[in-house]
Amino acid sequence: MSWSRLLALVFCLAANSHAAARTDITATMEHGGVTRSWIVHLPPGFSPQQRHPLVLALHPGFSSGASFHASSGWDAVADLRGLVIAYPDGGNVTGSGSTFSWNSWEFDGQAPDDAGFLSAMIDRMHADFGTDPCRTYMTGFSNGAMMTSSFVGLHADKVAAMAPVSGGWITAYGGLESELDPAGPVPVWIWRGSNENFTTGIGAAARPRSQQDLEQRDFWVRHNDASLVATSSEQLNYGFTRTYVTTTFAGDAPVWFTEVGGTSHVYQPGAADLIWNRFFASIDSRSTACRCPGDLDGSGSVDAGDIGSMLLQFGEGGPADLDRDGSVSAGDIALLMLDFGPCP
Repeated sequence: MSWSRLLALVFCLAANSHAAARTDITATMEHGGVTRSWIVHLPPGFSPQQRHPLVLALHPGFSSGASFHASSGWDAVADLRGLVIAYPDGGNVTGSGSTFSWNSWEFDGQAPDDAGFLSAMIDRMHADFGTDPCRTYMTGFSNGAMMTSSFVGLHADKVAAMAPVSGGWITAYGGLESELDPAGPVPVWIWRGSNENFTTGIGAAARPRSQQDLEQRDFWVRHNDASLVATSSEQLNYGFTRTYVTTTFAGDAPVWFTEVGGTSHVYQPGAADLIWNRFFASIDSRSTACRCPGDLDGSGSVDAGDIGSMLLQFGEGGPADLDRDGSVSAGDIALLMLDFGPCP
């Protein structure tokens, strides 16, 4: 029996006998010659046959997946909405060795290849836990938000939407916006605190965070060919009552930009709850991460290689289960053949 099928059996038994239990698992994989790790949070009643949505939550610098797991608020959302959350550790070891940062704004695969690791980790999550490739999302805070934007600049086909919170922009760190080349439009919700006016970046490129956030917003507005729809203001209470001002743009994909009054450099209050319930849950995944669902090997074309990948998963769940009925079967082969040829 394959590892993925054995894991599925174990979780099915656990779900049946402990339907109300929460499960946190430490997962590892070898990538770039080193062992990389992350925490997987499974909701109550988890079943790999249900194709749960997957959210990757990236910690800030000098932190860890475990710390973000404890503080971000995503577990509570996951337990209510049936989500699987992955909290990976960045590739740069910091401090005493128990904290990490992300190698963001790097596009040539140099070590640590965090973008490559996250791409491989997403594939592992789909294979081992049966998570839905069409409903895979990414968020991050600070350095983790920078990594989120960097990753999507390379692998927009891997995520249905992203929500970077209080992250610096590529132009302040010696990079060019032309290095970001997302495949197709990307739904994005950018967050900042109203007091984030300090300067970050490298050398002469450094600039106030307020300026970086506007540059980030304007990049995605242009990329998504979006236009201003409205600006709204509301008071929400997540521990304290604060004013949330959100500007929305509509186009090939939505761009939202929210500033939370009276806050500075934090994973903004209520971010997890709002990002899922108002944004990620509403995204039409078939127009984003699943523009070409039959391209199982990521080659840019549905071809014989994808037929081979599907046959290897025959009778199991996983990414090749295109009709989401819990098992790869003849119906999935028929769907794959409908998309045969280059991806749009």
